[in-house]
Amino acid sequence: MKMIDNMERPFGEQFRVAWQELMNRKVYILTAFLFLIGSFFLSQAVVFDMAVPFFLSIWALATVRYRQYLIYVFIGGMAGSAFLGMGQAVIHLAQLLLFHTAIKSPFVKKSIPLAVAGCMIVPQIIWQLIMYSGSPPVTVQLSIGLEALLALFMTVFMLLAFPSIERLLYGPWNPEQVSAMCIVGALATTGMGGLQLGYISVAGVFLFLAIYVAAMVGGVPFATTVGMIIALIIGVSDLAFTGMMALYGMTGLLAGGLKRFGKIGIVTGSLFVSVFFLLYDATLPLDTVHFATMGVAAILFFFIPSSRMNRIRQVFLPKQEGISEKRQQWLADKLDGQLEEFQQFAHFMSTLVNDRFSPEEEVAAADSVPSICQSCFRYKKCWESEDASMATLVNEWESTYSATKKAARLRVEEKMKFKCLRFKGLLNELEEHGTNRLLMGQLQHGRKMLALQLRDMSTHIEKVMREVKEDLTTYKMAEEELANRLQAQGVEFFQVDILSEERGACKVVISIPEKKADFETETTVGEYLILPILEQMYEEPIYISKSTFQPFPFPHMQLTFSSAVRFSLDYDIVTTAGGGTFQAGDAYEVFKIHDGLYAVLLSDGMGQDLNAYHESRKVIRLMRECLGQNMDPETAIHTLHYMMALNGLDDMYATLDLALIDLQEGRLWSWKAGSMSTYIKRGEECIRLDSKNVPFGFLPSFSIEAKQEELKSGDILVMMTDGIFNGEIPLEAQEKVLQQTIERYKELDCRTIADQIMAEMERTFETVDDDRTILVMKMDHVVPKWYSVNKKSRIISQQKVVG
Repeated sequence: MKMIDNMERPFGEQFRVAWQELMNRKVYILTAFLFLIGSFFLSQAVVFDMAVPFFLSIWALATVRYRQYLIYVFIGGMAGSAFLGMGQAVIHLAQLLLFHTAIKSPFVKKSIPLAVAGCMIVPQIIWQLIMYSGSPPVTVQLSIGLEALLALFMTVFMLLAFPSIERLLYGPWNPEQVSAMCIVGALATTGMGGLQLGYISVAGVFLFLAIYVAAMVGGVPFATTVGMIIALIIGVSDLAFTGMMALYGMTGLLAGGLKRFGKIGIVTGSLFVSVFFLLYDATLPLDTVHFATMGVAAILFFFIPSSRMNRIRQVFLPKQEGISEKRQQWLADKLDGQLEEFQQFAHFMSTLVNDRFSPEEEVAAADSVPSICQSCFRYKKCWESEDASMATLVNEWESTYSATKKAARLRVEEKMKFKCLRFKGLLNELEEHGTNRLLMGQLQHGRKMLALQLRDMSTHIEKVMREVKEDLTTYKMAEEELANRLQAQGVEFFQVDILSEERGACKVVISIPEKKADFETETTVGEYLILPILEQMYEEPIYISKSTFQPFPFPHMQLTFSSAVRFSLDYDIVTTAGGGTFQAGDAYEVFKIHDGLYAVLLSDGMGQDLNAYHESRKVIRLMRECLGQNMDPETAIHTLHYMMALNGLDDMYATLDLALIDLQEGRLWSWKAGSMSTYIKRGEECIRLDSKNVPFGFLPSFSIEAKQEELKSGDILVMMTDGIFNGEIPLEAQEKVLQQTIERYKELDCRTIADQIMAEMERTFETVDDDRTILVMKMDHVVPKWYSVNKKSRIISQQKVVG
């Protein structure tokens, strides 16, 4: 049986794979072909019938920006030089070797054109001194100087016309670059003067095709400019200025003027100019070769598809983005208006369904005397005498009414029965009031939960609209500013894309050349050069979230920079079961919501058995699911309390200690439902965050508020359950021992600190009867890699310690 890996692929599949690989490398292949052909013709381009100045210029361009194509330049250039003679080939080889040696000097790298001119002069002078026995004629000396000057200008034009391959293919072209390309192209065609296929001149086909494309893309100004540049170069090389300059200039002018009639109009206009000059000036070389060349150029021009012409037009004349940006701004303003209207609606609904009773009214209703007691003859003795205890019994009965276990309430009822003559009537009225209060509390809580859910819905819609608005937003100005900063620091790059500038969620993609030295890694430039610039620009820590090598369409590195966290969090937990049992009612969980936000959950179920543990685990699980759905913590807590308050006959309660730690801004939010205080040890100071809120499901009414605290590097956070403290000993004495223990072991790891606190509290206060859980966390600053290189203080550290 054949294995799949050993089966031969069909020929069509092999051909498809080979063709795909060829397409992936088409940019490299085309660029190598252009360098090979261009160097071949430029190396034999003769100006003023005596100067051959252009081979070293294209070699300098490849050395500076296209090193991977040097071999093609060498092959093409030396082959072209050989066609002029072995002496010219030797001179070019000597110039090449001299330039290759001189370019290693940092001083020479500062001015490539001057280096090219100098390397042109030295071998020529030595060669001419040998040829003329030490005294070359003045005309030869002038020709050497002219050749060096032409090489200098040609190098300037080449460096201007051909930036790095990525900018050449995907960046906008400015008029100076286009003009330089026309000059270089025209000079390259002068080396094709002897290349003719029958009656067709290859150089002429390229020249007329360039004028046709310029007329189609840019109209009269562009076509005339291209025609005049071509005429000037051809005239200089052939030493025949006036006639050909007028011919090519008029060809560009009339071809561009007839652009409105399409390709036929452009070709007709150029043909009319040639016919006119044929009749006007018989001295011009307007023969069969000229018109046959025009015909071939016209045929090739007609075969260029309109889509390709539009792409060329987009490169030379990019569209203006003013209208697009105005439309994006209009859409962004419209989204802002719709979002504001929805927020006003959500606020109105929240106010409409929110609690209608003030806390004072609720207290007055709870403290009112039952009506059956007001008509009783023993009213003053039960309610107004010094030994009156009926009010205490009624309050105690009301506090036990919501509990589903009957023992505590039955004990209170026995006491009331012993004191009250109208016990059954009083009990019926109290049960009626308790039921009404329970239903009213659940109704008010349900309305409050609805208001919070409306607020969450408004927040989610705001987030969605913000993301839509973010997609419509362009960061053109910011990208230009970042590009200027990178250029000022000498960082090589060819593309900057800012995807988001939201604080804490910045995202920037920068494409840079592949590594140039052996000591560089893929992210060396990004870590030590680009990161400090981004952190200074956005005043927040940045890190490289992704780095990829992109071989197509040209080899380069793509670095993605994202907002980093300012702080790191280290934590550990110690938990034990109380009373020597194997089951504990405590449950905990620490998880990451996203890279910059951690959630800490600590719950204590009522009791020490397996049911208590399941109850606390249920609270933890439901809370994590709510937070995972991006629900606001306050809404989640109210929802959980409402669910547990409607448990029916299950008399199970659980505390919850929820902490959200923002590692980006250095901030703590704490929500507590019947849980113990959170302690923050900062140097000699100890901050306590506590709350008087009741556990989940304990009372029909429920309220909770968040405590907020800024965090600093070196802070130690301690969260715990109530088993750590002994309820029979004053809290102040136990807190003092706790703080002393943290201070004594603060330099150690979190696990050791938690173990020592647990052991010290057990030894000092004998806290072993209840379940005990203690969670210790440490905050610290995140130091970037480039900090060891750049000793300047970061702006983000100059504002405040927390960021």
